[in-house]
Amino acid sequence: MMGRNVLIQMASGLISGLITFLTLSFSARLFGPRILGTLAYVLGLTGLVFAFSDLGFSRAHIYFTAVFKKTSQTLGTFLRLKLGLLLISAFIAVIIASINKTEFKGLFTLILIYELITRFSDSILITFEALQKSLPQNLTRLAGKFIKLIATIFFGFKLTTHLGYSLTFIAESLGVVLISLWLIRRFFPLSFKSSLAKKYFQYSLPFFAIMPLSYLQTSSLVVILKQFSSASEVGYYSASANLAGFIKTLYGAIMIFFFPKISSFFAVKDFKSIQHYADLAIKYLLMIFIPIFLVAFLLRSEIITLVLGSQFSPAVPVFSLFLLGTFLLMLAAPYGHILYATKNHRPLVLVNLITLIITVLLSFILVPNLGAQGSVLASISAWTFSGFIFLCLVKKKLKLTILPQLFKFIFPAIIVILSATWVINYFQYIFMLKLGLTLISLIIYLIILFIFKLIQLKDIKYFLSLIKLR
Repeated sequence: MMGRNVLIQMASGLISGLITFLTLSFSARLFGPRILGTLAYVLGLTGLVFAFSDLGFSRAHIYFTAVFKKTSQTLGTFLRLKLGLLLISAFIAVIIASINKTEFKGLFTLILIYELITRFSDSILITFEALQKSLPQNLTRLAGKFIKLIATIFFGFKLTTHLGYSLTFIAESLGVVLISLWLIRRFFPLSFKSSLAKKYFQYSLPFFAIMPLSYLQTSSLVVILKQFSSASEVGYYSASANLAGFIKTLYGAIMIFFFPKISSFFAVKDFKSIQHYADLAIKYLLMIFIPIFLVAFLLRSEIITLVLGSQFSPAVPVFSLFLLGTFLLMLAAPYGHILYATKNHRPLVLVNLITLIITVLLSFILVPNLGAQGSVLASISAWTFSGFIFLCLVKKKLKLTILPQLFKFIFPAIIVILSATWVINYFQYIFMLKLGLTLISLIIYLIILFIFKLIQLKDIKYFLSLIKLR
C-alpha cells in the first residue's frame, strides 16, 4: 500500500501538472510561438551555464541530511557551497551576455535573475525531501505554479511582449523563494562545517559529470535550433516538448509506487525481487500509457489546435516525434532508476557524455534542413542509445532482463495505429470519423490485451491496492 508521502507527491504532481498544462495553453495562445521561442532560447543559453551550478551537491545534501539529522549544519553547509556555484555561474553568464551586447540583453538579465532565485529555492526545498516531509516542498512548488498561471493570464492581456512573458517567470520564482525562506526559519541559525563540506565533495564526485552532461544535452538542443531556425520554430519545439512532457510527469508518478524498495532489495542482494518490481513497473506503464499514446497520436492535430491554438499547427509533426521519443524514454526510465538505486551509476558518466556528443552532432546535421523535427530526431537517437546501454548495464551488473511480454504489448498498438491512420487518410479529414476511429482503435487494443491475457483482473486489483493509503 501507499504511504502518506507518496500520496502527497502523486497528488501534488498531478495538480501541478494540470496547472502547468493550463499555463502552457494560455502562454501559447496569448504570447504566440515567436515569444515562446525567444524565451526558450534565452533559457537554453542560461541553462548551458547553470548546468554546472550543482555538480551533485544536491544528492549529497539529501543523503547527509537524512543520515545526520542535523539540518542546521547540513543546510548551512550546502547553501554556502551552492551559493558559490550559483554566483560563479552567474558571473560566467554576465561575461557571455557582455560579448553579445544587443540581442536579448534585457531578457537575458531577467532570466539570469530567474535562474538564480529558482535554483536557490530548489536548494532549500530538497531539504524537506531529505527529511521525508513532502507537504512543504510540494505545496510551495504548487503555489509557484499557480502564481505563474495568474501572471501569465495578467501579462498575456496587459503586456503581450517578450518582457511580459519573462515577468511570468520572475513572478513564479519570487513567490517560491519567499515561501522557501519562511519555511526554513525553523532551522536557524544555520552553520557551516568545513568537515561536512569535505564529505559533500567526496559524495558528489561521481555526479560531477553526470549532472552537467544531462543539463547540457537539453539546453544545447534549443540553442543549436535557434542558430539555424526562426524564433517561431523554437517555439514549436518548446511547446511540443512541454506538451509531451506531461506524459512523463504522469508515468513518473506511477513509478513512485515501485522504486522506494529497490535499494533495500539490493542491500540484501535480492535480485529476484528487483526483477519482479522492474517487470511490474514496465507492465503497468505499458498497460496504462500505450492507450494514452495511441489516442494522443491519432488525435495529435486536434490536441495541438485545442491546447496551443491554430497558430501552432506547424508543431504537429514535431509533437508526433516527441510522442515517439517520450515512449522510448518511458521504456528506459525504470532501468535508469534501478542503476541509481543499486549504486551502479558510475558508467553513466561515459553514457551521458556519448549521448551529449550524439545529440550535438546530429543536431548540426539534421536541424539546418529539418528544423525542430531535426532536433527531436537527434534527441530520439540519443535516447535510444542511452536506453539500450541502460538495458545492457542492468543485465551485466544485476542479471536483469526486459519484460518478456514487452513486444506483445507494442506490436498490436502499432498495427492498430497504422490501420486507423490508413482509414483516416483514405477518407481524408472528417473529424467525427477520426474521433470514432480513435475510440474504436482504443477499444480494439484493450480487447487484444485481455484476449492474450496481457492484462488480467488481478493486475488491475493489485494496482488499485497500491493506491490505498497506509
